[in-house]
Amino acid sequence: MAGRLIVYGIGAIGGQVAGRLHSAGLAVTAVEPWDAQREAVVRDGLRIARLDGGVERHHPPVIAPEELEGPIDLCLLAVKSYDTKAALERVLPHLATDALVVSLQNSINEELIAPMAGAGRVLGGVVLVNAVLLEPGLVTATASVSRATAGVRLPGVYVGEYLRPAGDHARRIARLLDAVWPAEPIDDLLGERWTKMVTNSALNPVSGIGGLASAAMLANAAARRAIIGIAAEVLRVAEAEGHLLERVMGDFAAEDVYAGAEGSSDAFDRGLAARAARVSADAATSLLQDVLRGRRTEVDYFSGLVARKGSAHGIATPWCDAATALVHDIEEGRRAPAVANLDELLRRAGASEQAASG
Repeated sequence: MAGRLIVYGIGAIGGQVAGRLHSAGLAVTAVEPWDAQREAVVRDGLRIARLDGGVERHHPPVIAPEELEGPIDLCLLAVKSYDTKAALERVLPHLATDALVVSLQNSINEELIAPMAGAGRVLGGVVLVNAVLLEPGLVTATASVSRATAGVRLPGVYVGEYLRPAGDHARRIARLLDAVWPAEPIDDLLGERWTKMVTNSALNPVSGIGGLASAAMLANAAARRAIIGIAAEVLRVAEAEGHLLERVMGDFAAEDVYAGAEGSSDAFDRGLAARAARVSADAATSLLQDVLRGRRTEVDYFSGLVARKGSAHGIATPWCDAATALVHDIEEGRRAPAVANLDELLRRAGASEQAASG
């Protein structure tokens, strides 16, 4: 791909993108705000520990945000959702007139990016792989909950264009990202965003609240009860937003999620429990990684975003409300992540459900 390409944010996801694209021969520059990560990559290179036990080492050029210069032809954005606006403010003055901005983030940040960058140049990559970054310079790939399906084969990333079907831009970016993970262009970007929001909103807060890695969380009955309650709320809000989701996490029909939340079927619960064995023991949600490092989380862009959108549609979201509040308690030091917190999550959400139904 001709032109200058930047990857803004080289954590667990952006690090894989910058490293592999650079090693594939592309003119990529990594932009990293975190001093420790930037210094480690400059000093030792970026290491990626693969699922097969092999270790890659990449040496992409890395700069601080204040060193950024233009013109930039393609920006792959991989910062935390709450840093989106600040990153764009750095990037926008340096974008070429026909440049593209691709969000490889969690949540639905295209809604934030489009008013700033222009909707016509915005794409999204819905990333389905998982990795952890618990020390600077080392990305460890793990088997993700999103891809731990029983019978559905999923790519590493879906690429779509904002508010329009996949065209030349989406196909071009998908070909580019094929050097990182298997990539597929899709017509319904926001539909895939909402599908992943089920996973993000249900698993991320619950893991952070309970202090549980992904496999341990799926093996915990109280955690699964909360996941099911949150997932059903995300489905309702997604439908109100115009996205009728048929399946979540690859294997599960929306009807199974709703039936699980109502207590009329245990199919979704059993499926989640079975998935625990197909997830790496060291796999951890991004929110749990942030909690363990004492960093701000993205909860306001997961369950918090669902709750805000639900409120706008008049949809009660007691599970999302309770999960978001408990993560805020942990962020602000009022409680520590612990399995016992899951009982409090169930109590708060259950009490709110009863009040709403009464």
